[in-house]
Amino acid sequence: MKIRFDSRKELYPTQEQGLSVLYAPGKRMAFRARWYLILFLVASPLIWLGGKLAYGMLMIDAPAQLRLQILEVRARDAGRVEQLFVVAGDQVRVDQPLVNLDNPEWRARLAQLAAMPANKNPAVDAALSSKERQLLMTRIGRAGARIKTLQELEGRGAVSSGEVLAAESELDAFRADLMAFERREQQARQAPLSDQREIVQMSAEQQWLKTRLAALPVKAAQSGRIAEVLVTPGENVGAGTLLMRLERLEEPLLWIYLEPLNISYAAIGQPLRVRMPDGEWLAAHVVQAVDSAGRTPTVLRGPFAASEMGLQVAARFDKPLSPRWRIDQLPLNVRFPTDWQQLFSEGRELISELGDLIALDKTAAIAQESK
Repeated sequence: MKIRFDSRKELYPTQEQGLSVLYAPGKRMAFRARWYLILFLVASPLIWLGGKLAYGMLMIDAPAQLRLQILEVRARDAGRVEQLFVVAGDQVRVDQPLVNLDNPEWRARLAQLAAMPANKNPAVDAALSSKERQLLMTRIGRAGARIKTLQELEGRGAVSSGEVLAAESELDAFRADLMAFERREQQARQAPLSDQREIVQMSAEQQWLKTRLAALPVKAAQSGRIAEVLVTPGENVGAGTLLMRLERLEEPLLWIYLEPLNISYAAIGQPLRVRMPDGEWLAAHVVQAVDSAGRTPTVLRGPFAASEMGLQVAARFDKPLSPRWRIDQLPLNVRFPTDWQQLFSEGRELISELGDLIALDKTAAIAQESK
């Protein structure tokens, strides 16, 4: 549809079908303003996109995240939470107790080992053993002499062969008693070695249990603030279970995801400004050179981002950050000062390239006409 502003009504605004109308000029102005408004609304997306591109060329903005130095406090061994000494928000110092853990099974085993006797087998009485051995030898000697006497009497016909056999059986019984005695003595001599080995093992186990129980309570490895407590008293935890998070008192880092084409702004000491959620602008500077690139988090990525990857630039605030903004992974926006000299230089290069391109087109056109 073609819009014209030179119609008869525009040429004669005070007339309407040959009649003079006093309010006609105002009506014609409203008619024109209405069409201008429609044109503006139709072109507003293009205007916004063009403004966004121009702003991106003039202002170097980049998404960022606030990263606090967080330490994870974990349980060294399985146990039960007996007592919590801190809550979220408490300030702690090095070696301050945080959690008291205990292991009832280890406690019961330690008590069981302590109740066992240190020496299970009583000491062998050497004098009594010597007397018992002498008695057995005497019985064997007497039984042997009796057998000889009975054999002589058997030859004379005074005793029967059955009495001789009975005497020989009695001698065999005494010899069996002596063998059993010697076996008991051998076992008694070997028993102290095995008992001593078992005692050493029990002592080592006791020491191991005492050491592990002493290591169960958890203390603060560094000074800081308790950011979060994840366990409650009476809860059973396993080895490596996350108990709480400790925020170090150091100033937080600001991780910036910079477009690769703006790498010149990633130099150490480069000043920048950080826009806080309340609209305040804080000064900061780059503290670490770019050594890696990573995928920009989805929550920080804009709708017209040129790339999903960004240069990870570390920055730090020039002044201590307010405690209310010490929030881990807080999304922020940073702005680098525009390098106008570089911008003008790039503009001149672009104009020069366009001029060269136009000159080539003209040369080609002249060459075509000459043919």
